[in-house]
Amino acid sequence: MIERMVAFWSEEDGCGITSGMAAVASVCADVWQRKIILLQSRNQEGDLCQKLGNGARTQIFVQEEDRSERRDGWDQQPAPDRNQQPTRERLFACLIPVVRGRMYYLPQGDYKKREKYPGYMKEEMRQTIDLAEQMSDLTFVDCGSGRDDLSEFLLSMADVAVIGISQERQNLDAYFQNRHVYRGNVVYLVNQYQQESIYNKKNLNRLFRLGEEELTVIPGNPVFRHVSDRGKTERFIRRHMKCRFYDHQYDFMKELMQTTRIILKAAGYEKTIRSPPLKMQPALPYTKLTGQRDCRKLQI
Repeated sequence: MIERMVAFWSEEDGCGITSGMAAVASVCADVWQRKIILLQSRNQEGDLCQKLGNGARTQIFVQEEDRSERRDGWDQQPAPDRNQQPTRERLFACLIPVVRGRMYYLPQGDYKKREKYPGYMKEEMRQTIDLAEQMSDLTFVDCGSGRDDLSEFLLSMADVAVIGISQERQNLDAYFQNRHVYRGNVVYLVNQYQQESIYNKKNLNRLFRLGEEELTVIPGNPVFRHVSDRGKTERFIRRHMKCRFYDHQYDFMKELMQTTRIILKAAGYEKTIRSPPLKMQPALPYTKLTGQRDCRKLQI
């Protein structure tokens, strides 16, 4: 089993890193049957429960007033400064199942960003990530946004760094003029992607000299955004993962599948994934009389 850590991070707020990570993880679990564990860094608000629900197949939406009572998985891990070692059993007991046997996440409370983090906190996260890697095919870590000591530490550990970018020229210039060199492979992700923008995928590749498989996108989709904010990300992916070209979600799912395939390839799964993963039907021929798609000619 290949064990890989994939870190998701963006320099600016509002790039949709958490929702993008949850969507990619859902595709990995539902389409490619990978075992996934999702974690969030202790430098941000823990909101994975808002994207993935409170338990397998229940998808309970977490109300704003209930967040103060949220269970924090990090606080239940043994503290390294007390010479306690974390175990798989203890970590597994803290995980919330999204798809039993394939997809889990560690819940956490709200944390405020600091400039510096104590060494024991980094060691605690490193040990937990090591255990998660042993228990899964892929470990996804949401590093939040902005530069800080903890994000840099986690990105330095990652086998793949997924960097969230926007389609705003000022923000793009600020990032690419000072971008870091990471240890592992790097994939750039534009969430809420708008093809009509002047900074579309083709122009981003040309302006910043990115390869075809360095830049990925998740199209803007108000339906997906609505269900994701209500804890139903995985349910949406499972429902539409076999959609045909005439489905309203076809283009969205096609791009999301491609994004996931590129991230899996960067993580070393190129030889074990099918491409494309789904039997998406070609466009239907137009009838001569009406100019409309002829659904009777669809080959199932």
